[in-house]
Amino acid sequence: MRRVEALIRIALSRVLERIVGYFNPIARGILSSRFHGVMSRRLMLLTFTGRRTGRSYTTPVSYVRDGSALLVPSAGRWKRNLGDRRPARVQLCGEWLEVTSEVITELDALTGILGRMLNLNPTIALFTGIWKGSDGRPDLSALDRARNRGFAVVRLQLKG
Repeated sequence: MRRVEALIRIALSRVLERIVGYFNPIARGILSSRFHGVMSRRLMLLTFTGRRTGRSYTTPVSYVRDGSALLVPSAGRWKRNLGDRRPARVQLCGEWLEVTSEVITELDALTGILGRMLNLNPTIALFTGIWKGSDGRPDLSALDRARNRGFAVVRLQLKG
């Protein structure tokens, strides 16, 4: 039964990933408008520069606030543009702020950070396919599977 449950959760997270792709332009429009408050509690806009193209990209991302840092779960390729403390900007609750980025991929660090994120925003589990285990920590097999598919957490440190 446990195996079937895990497969269902993986399938659900993949379907939600695709739906989010269609929803992004709508979310981008709402988050950049004066009506951002409808979504700003869990979503923000992230703007970064492509490492190869030099073009500016803006994408809506979910986040969890952790002190002066913003933690963003990511399975997308966009995180490749944020390694090595590269500068970026976020529009958080209607205000543009400068941030530096760090991509976290190491299993032990991910386990602790994702555990805090799931406690603060349990819906992250739906989109990542990584649920809390009976011990309250992220399910390690699901986390390792997601990590092998490219999952990481991006820590955005607010400047100033």
